[in-house]
Amino acid sequence: MAKKSVEQKPSDTAFFAALRRAIANKDYKNAILGPDDLAEYFLPPQFRFFLKFKFIRANARRRLDTYFPGLTEYMIARTAYFDRLFVDALKSETPQIVLLGAGYDTRAYRFTKSNQRTRIFELDVPTTQGRKIECLRKARLDIPDQVRFVPINFNQESLAQTLEKAGYRNDLKTLFIWEGVSYYLEKEAVDATLEFIGRVAHPGSAVAFDYTISISEENKDRYFGVEEFAQTMKAYHANEELLFSIHEGDVETYLQQRGVRMVDHLDNEEIESTFLYTENGSPIGKITGHFRFVMAAPC
Repeated sequence: MAKKSVEQKPSDTAFFAALRRAIANKDYKNAILGPDDLAEYFLPPQFRFFLKFKFIRANARRRLDTYFPGLTEYMIARTAYFDRLFVDALKSETPQIVLLGAGYDTRAYRFTKSNQRTRIFELDVPTTQGRKIECLRKARLDIPDQVRFVPINFNQESLAQTLEKAGYRNDLKTLFIWEGVSYYLEKEAVDATLEFIGRVAHPGSAVAFDYTISISEENKDRYFGVEEFAQTMKAYHANEELLFSIHEGDVETYLQQRGVRMVDHLDNEEIESTFLYTENGSPIGKITGHFRFVMAAPC
């Protein structure tokens, strides 16, 4: 039987990202390592019940780590990185934030009190977005007036036309957050998104996203957890295979060729040293080694 795509069913990877954020929130209970206190609402009731127990969380994390070494740590760091950008944009009263592939992102709801006038566009495939709205309503979480849900298939539909119909304005400064998405897209879709931002977005805008570097048989052993990651994705998430990557060291050139300039970049070691330490300075672990963070702005 053919596996259903994310256009036919809600995203599995978005679900497991929420699961990892929920576990981190229970385990660390702080604003740096486990800030997402709403992630659990995207889990079935039995999951939320069992995650109350520390030994069950520990067992779940061990099982997750067996298949995806370092991915829970990566999700913790990724959440902290994009949280910081999101909050900074709200504090500076950036007029628009666009979440490209929002999944079960909770920032519009966790940081409502900090949002004075920023309009937030949440873009995602209808299946995942529909389940998200349903979960928000079941949890009785208010959807702020500033939020606009915008269904889209990134591989097939025009980002420019979709945003325009939703009320996005090119003449306003915008933060584009592209979290956990680029590597699932065709190269043409990634190119088109960056070219749109470089060509059309307000000059003061920025796009922040994560990506994976290209892994081959020759270099896979250099990066923690990537071989297990690839094997698990192939075996259990074939409907969400990784399609896009950038060769190590080529990201700045790649961005420039698409009309945006690199503003900031973090490799795997920099991600770990910046985000994965407890309050007493102890490291909590390594991330899956092929992930990177980058921020860019229109040239």
